[in-house]
Amino acid sequence: MQVFTIPYQGRYIVYRPLKRLAFFANAALINRIAALLENDAVLPAEKDRSWYRFLDAIGFMEADPPIPQSPQDQAFAPVVAVLCMTTACNLRCVYCYADGGERTIRTLPPAFGFKAIDTVYENALAAGAGHFTVSFHGGGEPTLPFENFKKLVQYSRNKELPCRIEVTTNGYWPARKRDWMLDHVDSFSLSCDGIEALHDRQRPLANGKGTFRTVFKTIQALDARQKEYGIRLTVTDRGIAELPESIRFLCRESGCPTFQAEPAFATGRAQENEVALKHNRAFGEAFLQAYDIAQEYGRHLYYSGARPWVITDHFCGAYQKALIVTPEGALSGCYEVSGPEHPLFSRFHFGTIADGPEVKVDQTARRRYEATLRERKALCANCFCYWHCAGDCPVKTGSTADNGHLQFSGRCDLNRYVTRELLVRYLAEGDGLWQG
Repeated sequence: MQVFTIPYQGRYIVYRPLKRLAFFANAALINRIAALLENDAVLPAEKDRSWYRFLDAIGFMEADPPIPQSPQDQAFAPVVAVLCMTTACNLRCVYCYADGGERTIRTLPPAFGFKAIDTVYENALAAGAGHFTVSFHGGGEPTLPFENFKKLVQYSRNKELPCRIEVTTNGYWPARKRDWMLDHVDSFSLSCDGIEALHDRQRPLANGKGTFRTVFKTIQALDARQKEYGIRLTVTDRGIAELPESIRFLCRESGCPTFQAEPAFATGRAQENEVALKHNRAFGEAFLQAYDIAQEYGRHLYYSGARPWVITDHFCGAYQKALIVTPEGALSGCYEVSGPEHPLFSRFHFGTIADGPEVKVDQTARRRYEATLRERKALCANCFCYWHCAGDCPVKTGSTADNGHLQFSGRCDLNRYVTRELLVRYLAEGDGLWQG
């Protein structure tokens, strides 16, 4: 039985993450629970006491469910292809992790895309899956090589199994391209940082002009066509105070059901422009205000480091489930490590799709990477966020230093703060008890 006690305003939150159970307790009940856990037995007389009857009634005395475990040494047979189409970009976002549009322009050859699609399609057939997925992603804007994009979509659709087409995009499209995208893509992850002034300040065109109005036409078109989509907001220190207002605006003016707010982190232009988020607590407070606003509108806002509704032993399953192909034909373990310029590329380079007829997966590199994840998680075992962030994002928390994967930062404090405050909100809704 895994139990955490989290101090909160003169009392405690008793939290069993695997059981999805939390409740408020005073010091006396905390002491009784500690004695109960230490002795692993209860005297018959104690079972008649109100504190024991309460614990028994809410299921506290029940064992934890099975611990989630990712399969070890499982054959890598992904049914999702992630195609990082190009390093070119029509925007110059001030925090771009990939320096989109400013480094050497490289574009994924269609032949590499076809090979990736064939691979995941064959894996899906062998697994008896009902469909396979092709997802288009960065380091630049994936729809810029549009003719290649259309060829790859059509190639995917021509397979016997149904294909789910996804795209992560800035949404800055002319009307004709927008119409084609709405006709042919199933799901969209769209970047929009909120209110117009903030969005245009952070996500301008290469010539410095604003992009908000065109992007918002895309949002309105997604709503009109009832397409599946989510909006991602990136938050810099300068934009923290505008996050609640931005979420209110997006809830009021769009039908988007889900928003993701993430701090700008220190790679690419965020590092060069010194706009990576430093004020973690201020971000956490603004995020929680925005979360409450989203709840008022019946929408969901989340931050990837604080997910108490998720029980997992890995932060992200991309390296397990997806064949991620960079424009050079390298295989990466992360969507955001989309080329050799990334400082952590050597840790996430798992093979190649460029040479010869076969996809070459470096299983030794994958196992070495998995070992670093296990080493990091071992240091997190006593944290109440363990089963939610599972060591957190290895890209956002890692460094190029020796044992850089074992370093911890203020992001851990942020994750604990936001997770605790979300639990408090769950408890308020349940009159002091949460049984998720």
